Formats: sequence, structure tokens, C-alpha cells
Amino acid sequence: MQILESGCFIIIGRTTGGKVFRPSDWDHRLCGVLSQFNAGKLVYSDNVRPIMHGEDKAVFIAGELKDSNPEMWNFLHNFAKDNDMQIEFPNVCLLPE
Repeated sequence: MQILESGCFIIIGRTTGGKVFRPSDWDHRLCGVLSQFNAGKLVYSDNVRPIMHGEDKAVFIAGELKDSNPEMWNFLHNFAKDNDMQIEFPNVCLLPE
């Protein structure tokens, strides 16, 4: 696991009421906003990438995005709020390698 700075947040693929968020590929669609193609392969940004949170799909957003691209950080945060999704702000972010 990779330890990252605090200030990150995680959007979990469940509503605050506990229902699974749909469509099922929401995490990849959301991460695609900052992805790039490299040699014909889609490569996710280190700042916004799909992860698993227990058994749930989730999206990790690095804290550094707030400084480097505050509009995108706000967009992602507002996406979660507007869709009534669960959000976590961990003290320390651990990413699987």
C-alpha cells in the first residue's frame, strides 16, 4: 500500500441511504474526466482513480488536486453531494499499489 497525504477524499458508490449507486460503471466514467490515452491505453490520473472500498466501488481524489485544479476538486465533491453519495475524508490515505 502507498501512504498519501491527508486532504484526500473518497467517494463511495453508495447513497447516504445505503443503496448502490448506478450506473455500475460510474467510477470509471468519473475517473475518465482526468484520464489520458497513452499508446492506445486509457491511463487514470494519480489524483483521481477508481478503487475498491471494502466491497464497494469508489473513487479516490488526492488532496493535491485541490491546489492544482480546484475547479475539478469542487466538481468531484459536488458530484458526490448532488447524488447523495457517501464521502469519506480519511486522516491518512492508503492506496493499493
